[in-house]
Amino acid sequence: MPRTLRAAGCVIALAGATLAAAPAPARAADPLPPGHWSTTWQDDFDGSALDGSKWTTWSASYSDACRGNKPDHKLEYNLPGNLSVGNGRLTITARRQAHTSPDGTSYDWTSGLIATGDSCGHGPSAGAFVKQGDYIQIHTRLPGRLGTWPAFWTWNAGGNEVDVFEYHPDHAGLLELTNHTGGGAAKYYETGSDVSAGWHHLGAYLGASSVDWYYDGRLVYSDGRGFASDGAYLIVDLAVADGAYHDAPPPDVDSAQMLVDSVKVFHRS
Repeated sequence: MPRTLRAAGCVIALAGATLAAAPAPARAADPLPPGHWSTTWQDDFDGSALDGSKWTTWSASYSDACRGNKPDHKLEYNLPGNLSVGNGRLTITARRQAHTSPDGTSYDWTSGLIATGDSCGHGPSAGAFVKQGDYIQIHTRLPGRLGTWPAFWTWNAGGNEVDVFEYHPDHAGLLELTNHTGGGAAKYYETGSDVSAGWHHLGAYLGASSVDWYYDGRLVYSDGRGFASDGAYLIVDLAVADGAYHDAPPPDVDSAQMLVDSVKVFHRS
């Protein structure tokens, strides 16, 4: 993901309860853009383990063995053990935990990511490959602990990146929306409330002439540039900021969780 600048606003810190204890939301119809849509790919995390036919636990967007990326101001090294599936959802846990990568780089945090492709030499790509005309959506509850950096985005072969969202709890109501394939700058969307306080649907329509971002089914931004790409994979991750552009975790924060109820791909039918 790209480097980001602080947006104007008050710093809001939430201690928060452990999200793993929060009840899973009732399944309801997905809020979709106008038109008739068909589901072309989905994961509702209904099993007891991550579906390896749909997801990998690494990404070529991470420079250190496809699991760590300190040059992008991320403190964490991503491990499969930080991912769990149960009760109809995926839980990604970031922990203040020492870890050394294969090349000897030391990390003070571990976390997890899931991606539908970019093999990184570990084997074939797994699941969805999205293209122009697709609408991609996640149903998630984000952590409210300072220093966390959850995101949902696309990536392929060193680029093809659209950030459906990036979130930093030092600005609790703000979402960062960016289309890197169209050369656009980040759009900071103020939701008007603490995003981490509940479950939300966040999606993006990857149109040929515009990428359109949706928050709980409501159109919040259109960039007028379009998804200038031959396709990309999906990534969901819970990064930890190093403090360069957003607050790093304070000493009293030693863990945080991102919950995911579903990830889906739609196409107009």
